[in-house]
Amino acid sequence: MERTISLVFLIWFVLLNGGFLFEVDALKAKAKFKMIHRHSPELGDHPGSTLGPPINSRERLKQLVHSDHARVQTIRERLVRQERKTYEETPSSEKLDLIELPIRSAADLGSGQYFISMRIGTPPKKFLMLADTGSVVTWIKCNNQCSNCTKEELKDVRFYRPNESRTFQPIHCDSSYCASQLLPYRSFENCPAPDAPCRYEGGYLDGTKVSAAFGNDTVTIRMSGGQKVKLVNITIGCATETSQFSELLDGILGLGVDTVSFAGQAGMQFGGKFSYCLVDHFSPTDVVSYLVFGGVKVKGNELLNMQETDMILGQWFWSTHYHLNVTGISLDGKMLDIPSNIWTYVPHKGGGVILDSGTSLTALVTPAYDKVVEGLLPSISGFEAVNANGEGIMPRHCFEAKGFNETLIPKLAIHFANGAKFMPPVKSYVIDQTDTTKCLGFMKLNWPDVSIIGNILQQNHYWEFDLFNQKLKFAPSSCTFD
Repeated sequence: MERTISLVFLIWFVLLNGGFLFEVDALKAKAKFKMIHRHSPELGDHPGSTLGPPINSRERLKQLVHSDHARVQTIRERLVRQERKTYEETPSSEKLDLIELPIRSAADLGSGQYFISMRIGTPPKKFLMLADTGSVVTWIKCNNQCSNCTKEELKDVRFYRPNESRTFQPIHCDSSYCASQLLPYRSFENCPAPDAPCRYEGGYLDGTKVSAAFGNDTVTIRMSGGQKVKLVNITIGCATETSQFSELLDGILGLGVDTVSFAGQAGMQFGGKFSYCLVDHFSPTDVVSYLVFGGVKVKGNELLNMQETDMILGQWFWSTHYHLNVTGISLDGKMLDIPSNIWTYVPHKGGGVILDSGTSLTALVTPAYDKVVEGLLPSISGFEAVNANGEGIMPRHCFEAKGFNETLIPKLAIHFANGAKFMPPVKSYVIDQTDTTKCLGFMKLNWPDVSIIGNILQQNHYWEFDLFNQKLKFAPSSCTFD
C-alpha cells in the first residue's frame, strides 16, 4: 500500500510539473543553501527592526513570541477553513478537484526565523528569502511596474525585475497551469482577459498585503562541489505590492506541501528530498546551518541514530503543512496522561502535530500543555518565579536561573508512530529569557487546534523530508556535516 501511495504521488508530481526541466543530472548531486537566523549579526544592526541582534535576551524572546502569536493565529484560521471544506461538506472525489481553498503563504510574514540567499533570473541577481515550511507560494518584491523610476532612485533598492531577466516567462490567467495547479492561490474566479497575468493576493493578520503576478524564471544555485546549476521554470510571484513587509527581506521561499512550492519543484529534481539542520540560535557566527536538496555527506557516525516516522501529507486532506502522527509525550520515560484524541486532525489518519520552521516556540493544545507543564514545574519549584510583565503571549513559567543545572529537568520525549522518539536537549525547552532568567519554552493553544513543533525545539537535529515516500527522518546532530 505504501509503495502504491508513493508511486501515485510521484506520477501526480510528474504530470503536474510537465515541462519542468533541469540543466544537470541533479539526482547525482545536491543543492545547499546557507540558512541565516533572523537574529544573526550577518543581517546587520537595524534599530527598530526584528532582524539582526536584538538589544538584549529579553527583547529577543519577546520578538520571537510576538511573531509566533501571529503565526499560530493564522495556522488556526487556515486549518479551520480547510477542515470545514473537508469534513462539513464531505466532498466526493470528483468535487475535490474543484474546491477553492484560501491557502495563504507566510501568513505572519516575519515569523519565519531562518533566511537564505539565492539568485534568481538571467543574469542572476541575489535576494534574501525567508525559508518557510508553512508556505507554498514563492514570491519576491518586484519592480516591474516602475516604468518612470530613475536609475539613481533604484540603485540602492533590491528588486526583482522580470523585464530584465532573459528567462522570465509570464503565466497567463487562461493557461491550464493557472487554472489547475495555481487554482488554490490565484486571486480571481474568472479570467478577465486571455493575456492577463495569473495573480496572487494575500491579506495577513499583521496588516501585510501582498499582490503578485505569477511567472516562471530560472534559479541559479551552487552545488556542493562548487559548480553552478540552473533550475528552470520555477514558479515565482512577482510582488508589486508588499505593504508592511520588512524592508530588509526580499520575499518568501515556499517549502510547503504542494507541487508549486519551491520544495515541490526543486525537491522533485533531487530525489524528492530536502533537509535542514538548525544550529542553536546562540551559536557563533562561523557555525553554519543549511537547507539541502538531495543527500548529505555525513562525517563519521553523525547520523548513526537516524529515526523515521510517517508524514501525513495532502492526499488525505487539504493542508500544505507537514503533519505528523504523535502517540504521546513522556518525561523521564513515563508517558503523560494525555487523551489520545488530541493528536488527531484527520479521522483515522492522525496528523494532529505540525513540524514548522517558521514558529519559534513549541505550541501545544491545552490537554498536552497542561500535563507537560505539570510534569516540569516541580523541577523548577525551588527557583524564584519571574513575572513576564503581564504579557499574556510570553511564556508563562519563568524563573531566576541562579544555581540552575539541566540535570534537574526531566528528559522530555515526543513519541511518534512507528516507535520513533524525538528527545530534544533540555536547552531547547527550558530556554533563556534573559542572561539570568529562564522559561519553559511552550505556548498553550486551545483545543481542537493542532500542536506545532517549533524551530527552537528542532535545534541541533537533522530533519529530512522524504516527499516521495512520505517519511520524516531525524537524528541528533552537530549540523557540521557537508
